[in-house]
Amino acid sequence: MRTPAVLAAALCSAALLLAGCDAQPPAASPSEGATGVGDDLAVPADAPSAEATAAASGGIASSLDMDALVERRDPERLLRYYTSAIRLGDWIDAAKAWSLDAQMTPEKLRDEFGGKAGPKIAVGKGDNAGAAGSLYYEAPIVVDFADGRPSKRGTIVLRRVNDVPGASEEQLNWRIERTSTLIP
Repeated sequence: MRTPAVLAAALCSAALLLAGCDAQPPAASPSEGATGVGDDLAVPADAPSAEATAAASGGIASSLDMDALVERRDPERLLRYYTSAIRLGDWIDAAKAWSLDAQMTPEKLRDEFGGKAGPKIAVGKGDNAGAAGSLYYEAPIVVDFADGRPSKRGTIVLRRVNDVPGASEEQLNWRIERTSTLIP
């Protein structure tokens, strides 16, 4: 069993290793089995894509996966959408990844993540759990800032209603419920 300290150390090491090279590792598919602590880390959203760079410089529109907002099977898809929106500085679309109960606003996200240099966000492989008609997905997260602000490490929790009769469309889709790195 991995302890939080081991996960945090692995995330930190992976982020530092990736920050030191230009190449990005291939993304592992969620169906591949992890064999070690470093193997179950998602590809960090630390290097902007060509599309993101162009969008940030006033070029083509960003290519966010807007269908992630109606995702019901893969919570990691919503996390990829969220980290991409943060990396692009698209605070309005990033706020859409949060549940309405969290009361997250684009302004809160801009205040937390904005600045001259965008954050590097690494999200590790999470765990699914079910409770009282809801599904939860909890994953470790590391946020590193290039402008000298201290790094933040913690967890991010997604939730969706488990196909309960009478649930709204919004409740059936994965949404961020909370994270220990950001107080909504």
